[in-house]
Amino acid sequence: MNDPSTDEVDFGPYRLDAPNSRLLRDGRPVALTPKAFDVLRYLTSQPDRLVSKKELLSAVWPDVFVSDASVKVCVREIRKALRDSTKSPKYIQTIHRRGYRFIAPVAAAGPPISAKPPRLSRVVNPPQAIPLLLVGRDAEMKRLRDHFKKAHDGERQCIFVTGGPGSGKTALIEAFLQEAGKSPEAEEEISVLTGHCFEQFAASEPYMPVWEALGQLAQEKPSAELSALLARHAEAYVTQPAVASAAHQSSQPVAIEPRTMSEHLLRALTDGLETLAAESMLILVLEDLHWADYSTLDLISALARRRGRARLMILVTYRPAEVAVEEHPLRSIVRGLLAARLCDELTLEFLDQPAVAKYLSARFAENDFPPALGLRLHQRTDGHPLFLVHLVDDLIELGVLQQAEGVWQLADARGGVDGGAWLAVLETQIPRTVQAMIEVQFQRLPESERAALEAAAVAGVEFSAAAVAALLAGDAGGDDVVHAEQLCQSLAQRYHFLEPRGIAEWPDATAATHYRFVHAMYHHVVYEQIPIGRRIQLHKLMGLRIEKIWGERAVEEAAALAMHFESGRDWGRAVKYLRQAADAAGRQYAHREAVHYLRRALAALLRLNDQERLEHELSVLMSLGVNLQLTSGFASPEVEEIQARAYWLCKSRGSADAGQLRTTFGVLWGIWLFHKVRSDLAKSVEMSDQLLAMARQANDSALLLQAHQAMCVTHLCLGKPAVTVDHMQQAAAIYDPARHAGNTERFGQDPGVATLAFGAVALMLMGRSEEAVHASERSLELARRSLQPSSLALAMHFSAMLHQCRDDASATEQWSQSSVELASREGFSFWLAGGTVLRGWAWVARCAGRGKGGTMMAEAGVAEIRRGLDAWLRTGSRTYQTYYLGLLADALLRVGRPDEALTALDEAMAAARALPEGLYEAELHRLRARCLIESRGECDATARECFQDALRIARTQGAKLFESRAQEELAGLGNQSGQEGRGGRRNNLSATSPAQPGRGRGSRRQS
Repeated sequence: MNDPSTDEVDFGPYRLDAPNSRLLRDGRPVALTPKAFDVLRYLTSQPDRLVSKKELLSAVWPDVFVSDASVKVCVREIRKALRDSTKSPKYIQTIHRRGYRFIAPVAAAGPPISAKPPRLSRVVNPPQAIPLLLVGRDAEMKRLRDHFKKAHDGERQCIFVTGGPGSGKTALIEAFLQEAGKSPEAEEEISVLTGHCFEQFAASEPYMPVWEALGQLAQEKPSAELSALLARHAEAYVTQPAVASAAHQSSQPVAIEPRTMSEHLLRALTDGLETLAAESMLILVLEDLHWADYSTLDLISALARRRGRARLMILVTYRPAEVAVEEHPLRSIVRGLLAARLCDELTLEFLDQPAVAKYLSARFAENDFPPALGLRLHQRTDGHPLFLVHLVDDLIELGVLQQAEGVWQLADARGGVDGGAWLAVLETQIPRTVQAMIEVQFQRLPESERAALEAAAVAGVEFSAAAVAALLAGDAGGDDVVHAEQLCQSLAQRYHFLEPRGIAEWPDATAATHYRFVHAMYHHVVYEQIPIGRRIQLHKLMGLRIEKIWGERAVEEAAALAMHFESGRDWGRAVKYLRQAADAAGRQYAHREAVHYLRRALAALLRLNDQERLEHELSVLMSLGVNLQLTSGFASPEVEEIQARAYWLCKSRGSADAGQLRTTFGVLWGIWLFHKVRSDLAKSVEMSDQLLAMARQANDSALLLQAHQAMCVTHLCLGKPAVTVDHMQQAAAIYDPARHAGNTERFGQDPGVATLAFGAVALMLMGRSEEAVHASERSLELARRSLQPSSLALAMHFSAMLHQCRDDASATEQWSQSSVELASREGFSFWLAGGTVLRGWAWVARCAGRGKGGTMMAEAGVAEIRRGLDAWLRTGSRTYQTYYLGLLADALLRVGRPDEALTALDEAMAAARALPEGLYEAELHRLRARCLIESRGECDATARECFQDALRIARTQGAKLFESRAQEELAGLGNQSGQEGRGGRRNNLSATSPAQPGRGRGSRRQS
């Protein structure tokens, strides 16, 4: 037998054509991905010999760490291409647990080849070869090299690469990654994670590009940490009852390490990425971040702001024009990181004329072009990199640029520059924009390849060739994946519309090459060329195909399915998958993304007939109401409108069965919450009584917990702490974290956490300090275990409130700061505003009267309270308004501005009478007395009357904390009067002295 180590190898009807990297069957190409081709080439070079998996890994992946799974995937792909069988193989025999043997007779001819492919850089998932020759980016490359060295030394780096479409952002990053893989630092392993944000595919799916990147890395480099992270992602697509059941059956409690800040999924991702960075240097690349979901933006900010050392480099691309609008969340993140010097921003301008000339020299090494060609190309393209590449490609295709005897030249070079035909082509036959040029190139394609490209555009910016095959087959079925791969490969190699990105395997074991459009602009232009009717048909076909392939796991593709069925005008399925996508987002605590899906679901519902719409509308409205409460505020006008519509739907059904009772309870709960947050307390009392009666009628402990929560907070606001404590205790007696886990998703907060948080404040008001602190700590512990940010925000907020009531400035600042940070990241406007007020009060209480620096900080605290109050009112909320105005008055009094404090108190007391909100009423009268004394320099009858009112109200409410405070200060006035009678007038009674950390006024009296 001839030496098999040759450029061309024959076996059976197949030929391995190494120089052209292709496999032929009877002279026709057979699709194989590059790695599968390398594996087959190595196996055929070692016929009839056992090749171990380790040997294959060393030969095909010599410098990249990958697992045995990569070999298995390639062998599976080869078997499919060769139509081979594992049970009775003709070509590749599996030797169990050891490796593979190529058993077919091999005939080879030609010069020998090396058994090993060329050396690869130590980069996981190395990028494809760059079609754009990188020129004019020397300065940017130098800055990236500097950042790379710092990251390699343990100093985390975050770099934003910005520029318009086609400015070369991706080319710059890929050139840098290729260089990094060959650098001295790459002697140690470097891992690269790459994720993409897509406009068409509803980019609001939480952490979508990050999960994409982690999934790719898990295939190449499996680990326990990656498996744990991906399991968290998978949990989001399991129905809540299943999650609750699993938690209930578990014998082990969920042990979560105490944290000042939460957002457990965000924390898990940041910790997981840093763990990966600890094992080897990690480069995280996220492209087109202007289309990213809120959660991904939060993750980038969190990673960049962490203080610890990490061998982590974050490379992000975005288009400045897309984030120019003031409300775009990426805009504020970039500004904040730049201001804190936690990131760098590289802005790519268009190429100058020397760079265009350099591009021509690099692309056409041997050329005889006149200097005017570079000048004209620059004038025509303005140095736009993508346009430049297209323009040169078109000049080649039109025959203007030709190669003769190895030298590139203009076809009519002898005609001169000014009158040359090439100039006429450039000015008249070449479109003047990139978009127009792509359109022209698309129209030139053969019909079969144009159809394939249209199918690809519908499948997405990234797609499997199997998806193209499904769309080309249409309703007839019989997908020809091999043919689709051949078409896509032609579009990649000949026309440069696509680029291969590895292997994609579907749940039905269909494996095919994964492709991506070389630029988002290509995808956009091709997609817009598809006639509307055909576009609708293709989207629906794609949705049905995914639905069939994924089967019971279709929920994992809910976001993509929703988009396809929306675009395919299948509104019923669109609603179904939008709801599933919203549920999955909610289970990842991505409430803003859930709102996005649910609003689309409502719009889709309008396209259904009346019966179908009524079947789904109520559940969509209820879910949207809960998520909007958390993001826009519990009393926003949109929440009110949604709750009113939901209640009308409940009443119109008219059924009184148990299921309808539970549904109506959920709607009434949302309406009660709206009225409570608006501080319509008379209505709140009426509705909380109604909720309690309904829960008892249904004999449902989950509903009973929510009713107790309603009673707790309503009576706390009324100034009835004993009633709050009673309902807290009743709730604690029936609460089971596993059994009632579904309440969190349905009602937005954990009822066990909430009732303890409200009850803790009530216990503090009643003078039961130790019990209060214990209840608050228990609330925080449960919130951490629940893994639910809105519950943790509530627990933190009321912990800060409890410590403020006892005048502990240090603890108030700790918990309010944590609350503000959590609410900022999660978009909880309600808790953000309230936490800002409490933090401002803590700054004043801690710093007032402590020199110049303390005075400045105290004044900043007053401004912070006012800012928080304004933000609070913008949410539509009126609850706790009297309390927050009381804190403003107290702060103003501490900084020596009693007249302004009196103005705030007048507003607070008017609100207390109108609402009526009694929570802080006793303190308002005490503070009024203090203001009068400070303003007038003496304690007159009016001030004494205010103290008496404070005592009377506190005793009526059973608020012993406020009673003892007023009583002590009133007694101090009596002592002061006696001293004045003996030794002259003195006024040294003051509520404005700053409390010592942990030794506040309230805490001293309760000790």
